[in-house]
Amino acid sequence: MMNKTEKCGDSRIILAVLMLSLAMPIPIHAQELEEIVVTARQRSERLSDVPASITAFTKATIERSGIERAEDFIFQTPGVTMVNTVEAGDASLSIRGLNGARDAETNFAFIIDGILYTNPSAFNREFTDLQQIEVLKGPQGALYGRSAASGAVIVTTGKPTNEPEASIEASYASHQSQLIKATASGALKQDELYARLSLDYRDTDGHLSNNFTDADTVNDFNNYNIAGRLVWEPDAALSLDGKLRYGEVDAAAIAFNASLALPSFAQAFGNAAFFEDANEHEFVFSPNVDPGNEQESLEASIKMDYEMERATLTGWLLYSDVEQFFVADGTSGAFGFYFTDASCRSTTAALAGFPVQSPNYIGATPELPVSLFPPYSPTTCDGYQYQERNQKDISIEMRLTSADDQRLRWNAGFYWLDLEREVGVAQLLDDGRTALPNSFVNPLTDALVHDRFDTTVYSVFGAVNYDVTPEIEASLALRWDREEREATNLVPTPSQRTSSRINYCSNTTYVPPGVCTLDGVALAGTPLNPAFITNFATGTVTDSIAPRSKSFTQLQPKLSLTWDVDEDWTLFASWGIGFKSGGFNNIGSNATIQQFLVTPGATSGTDLVAPSDLFRKETSSAFELGFKAQLAQGRMNLNGAAFYTKVEDMQFFEFFVGPFGLLRVVENIDKASIWGLELGGSAQITEAFAISMGASLIEGEIDENRVRPNTVGNEIPSAPAFTFNAAGQYIQPLFDGIDFVGTLNYSLVGKTWFHTVQDNVVPAVLFGGPPADFSKTRRDAYGLLTLRAGLESDTWRVIAFVNNLTDEAFLEEVIPAPEFGGSFIHPGTDRIYGIELGYSFF
Repeated sequence: MMNKTEKCGDSRIILAVLMLSLAMPIPIHAQELEEIVVTARQRSERLSDVPASITAFTKATIERSGIERAEDFIFQTPGVTMVNTVEAGDASLSIRGLNGARDAETNFAFIIDGILYTNPSAFNREFTDLQQIEVLKGPQGALYGRSAASGAVIVTTGKPTNEPEASIEASYASHQSQLIKATASGALKQDELYARLSLDYRDTDGHLSNNFTDADTVNDFNNYNIAGRLVWEPDAALSLDGKLRYGEVDAAAIAFNASLALPSFAQAFGNAAFFEDANEHEFVFSPNVDPGNEQESLEASIKMDYEMERATLTGWLLYSDVEQFFVADGTSGAFGFYFTDASCRSTTAALAGFPVQSPNYIGATPELPVSLFPPYSPTTCDGYQYQERNQKDISIEMRLTSADDQRLRWNAGFYWLDLEREVGVAQLLDDGRTALPNSFVNPLTDALVHDRFDTTVYSVFGAVNYDVTPEIEASLALRWDREEREATNLVPTPSQRTSSRINYCSNTTYVPPGVCTLDGVALAGTPLNPAFITNFATGTVTDSIAPRSKSFTQLQPKLSLTWDVDEDWTLFASWGIGFKSGGFNNIGSNATIQQFLVTPGATSGTDLVAPSDLFRKETSSAFELGFKAQLAQGRMNLNGAAFYTKVEDMQFFEFFVGPFGLLRVVENIDKASIWGLELGGSAQITEAFAISMGASLIEGEIDENRVRPNTVGNEIPSAPAFTFNAAGQYIQPLFDGIDFVGTLNYSLVGKTWFHTVQDNVVPAVLFGGPPADFSKTRRDAYGLLTLRAGLESDTWRVIAFVNNLTDEAFLEEVIPAPEFGGSFIHPGTDRIYGIELGYSFF
């Protein structure tokens, strides 16, 4: 494990490189840097005037850096990292150590053209027609609500134009990867009614192959989107902006391997694979179930801006409907759940030469060592999993904003959201058929959590910015949120169950078909979800689960102070409260974990305490001190910040795996503290050459954690100790109207733990309690280099590109499952090279 001395050493090296690079002499003839205008505080302001840390990408930077999806600009933002491994709509950001918990609220506000999108799936999309991206770090709940605990991502896209515009872009890259984007814009009625249409199509085979079928890839991806925008401006005061977008994704899911952390098994079997460094794992993908992930999304919005004499009235309405599911091989192969099933016996016999005879791990004759067939194996013994996450929401905001050209500037408004979300995870028998059912309840279903979550949000907010003196601005923003949540169980009751096939109701007793017992006592029914079991000692089963409801409220203030020391230097300080609403896990999650994964009567600090079906709201108190400077007569800028955050009930997402299949659970880390430093800047070195760099250092610690008490003192999960970004751009005229353009981007991500269990030893309950050592589950640091070079004019461009130029091998995510005694790991992308063509018709 990297100790604090090692982390400080790496941090000092990164800071030294950054400062020395930005201290390079700048020739007097170099041009000034472009002044960037942002909308982080819901009004247009110079970037240097906003009392917050912001990484901004202009249209020119977006095009020349090849930014097309969220990960493209996140990897160029210091202090921010992203993971997207499970399915298309399941991206998670870590911003200054605050993480987005899957199946909970996002930890950042996502705004497109002034409208707040609440569906987590909305972020991980194709970004077409981009004009600007702003990544705002630090709590922004006072302006953007309960989803902005760690920051905001503000995206501006192309607005319909009065004059005709049209462009097309196409690229072809390795792994049969293709991308096409097209945009057309113009006036339907001159100087009054304008329209814009854009579309995109992406397709790739992916870089991972199925070694079992020799035909199927395991990370293929295909999607398309069509978006239309209509703006009506009948006079100088009123603007109505309507948007409609439809998209579909047809991709793969769950490209994971299992990496075990069982040193005693490694010693007993003489097989190092039982206890390996996750970073040194040799990936082999051989599922017999071809993974599939489908998503269908529809978004419609309308936004109004009405200029009055002393203020602007802004209002918008958004409707969003995203439906998605995935099907993939299961995780239960190691637990003997399906060992007597005929399909399991035949597929293992075909692979090993003999069928599985017993569910026992060791000692059966003949015996099949568990290591031969891990999760996602070519046998049917691991079953398969089916998951859905569907969300419909409608939201409204009305806001009144004062004019900019006055000493006292203010805004005030209200927000309302109605959201319906359906989430389910099923474990099913794989009986060897070619087409497995894509549904929750069918004759193959063995275990299921499935619920509808209804949410209503009411918010009122306001902000005041006051120029105390010409050089000093004081700001106060305040927001009150109330969130009403309800969870309704959708799992069929025991009396509704149409199949009495296998139901595995005990972690100690194997149950033959048609029987369900607990500790040898027959149950009255065969519930798919342990939440129906009201008494585990007697096996009493109920036929109903009552809906659950809870309301969460929070006042979110933010104070800021900005001091323009002189024309070149600005200092700022801020304090704010961040808030993420509490909510419900799938009903039955707590009962399942209690039944299968909690050791009865255990009191050791290494034992798991089952998370509740209700997770608490997360609140944070964040302080920031920073500076922004314009140097070398406008040809260089420099910015930096120090921050400190105390977090109460930090939400942390965890996968639990066992005979029940897979559970997705949000739990709370009771207390945590985070501090860090950021430094960045950019410089126009010559007329042709510009550079930019940024570094972030984060130190986070778990102060209290009732779910896993032995993790106190460990680092915050999913927060790398440091990130470093550097970019260089070279533009040199070659011929009349034709330039050579070259860009080089480098991103370095430090070592990262992804779980609260880190350099810890805990009992592997599912294997009978042997020690599981997770000291080898931290992801190693990695750096990615991207090169783009080619020719461009005012109307066309031809660019060759290479992503991951050095073909760096790295892990994208490590998902430890302590009670399983191992982790699920996902590889990062390999080197990708291709060519891009673009043409503007007007």
